Amino acid sequence: MTNDTHHKEPKDWKKEAAKYTLGGAGFGLFVSAFQTAYTAMGGIFAGVDAAVTQIRGKDDYVNSAVAGCAAGLIAGVRKRSIPAGLGGCAFFATAMGTYDYSGGFEGKMHGMSRTQRDEYRSGLFASADDLKKQQ
Repeated sequence: MTNDTHHKEPKDWKKEAAKYTLGGAGFGLFVSAFQTAYTAMGGIFAGVDAAVTQIRGKDDYVNSAVAGCAAGLIAGVRKRSIPAGLGGCAFFATAMGTYDYSGGFEGKMHGMSRTQRDEYRSGLFASADDLKKQQ
């Protein structure tokens, strides 16, 4: 009788170290920047993300950007400053939308060959010839 217990693939120590280091650093920055407001911001982010996902019927980076903006507004409310709220909205919307769009720690291009990555990147931006054709 063979022992078919859960077989796990070995983890890449560099990737794991980077993931937890960045996560810890990000959390530390978040806590130091917003002190006690981080709990409310996390709750706002999660709630808005779920609500937008349900309303739009899609689970993509746009939801994270909208939720990031809502969470960023909390900073402005805490400081009683419209510019701080708008800046927080812009920062967190960009950061969270980009993070989600890129696929998080794994990345959207994880597992792609060099050729596949180059093709994917070239598809993100229009070439000069494509722009001329549109005119």
